[in-house]
Amino acid sequence: MTAREPASPPTPGPAVRSARRPHRPSVRRTWFLATGEYRAYALREASSVVVGLFVVDLVIGLVSAHRGVDAFTRWVELQTRPPVVVLTVVAVVMAVVHATTWFQATPAVVRVRRGRRHLHRRWVVLAHYVLLAAFAVVVVLWLGRS
Repeated sequence: MTAREPASPPTPGPAVRSARRPHRPSVRRTWFLATGEYRAYALREASSVVVGLFVVDLVIGLVSAHRGVDAFTRWVELQTRPPVVVLTVVAVVMAVVHATTWFQATPAVVRVRRGRRHLHRRWVVLAHYVLLAAFAVVVVLWLGRS
């Protein structure tokens, strides 16, 4: 064999496993009860589920209105049933909880610079409440124009 034959590719051997194991810290099921911030986070996330169910109910109402007077009348009658009334009341409470916890968390993300200093976090939260109140007044005035 004077001519060189091409080398055959290496045969695949067993997969090489790393001796290192990644660290996976154990997480308790009640991790969100550890601090006030975690509890607020968990409550905000739970409130979004309830508000989402309420929005689904409103979308069903819009579809019913599109389908005609009879379908919309049935949807309006459905809104007087106790489970739907409870959902509405809980959704309003959860929307307030969601807004409140979100407004409290906002200064951690939004830092308003004023000259060389940053605006204090209280002013950022207060601005959110003022804008919410202004929006509520506009909506009430708009709905009251009948």
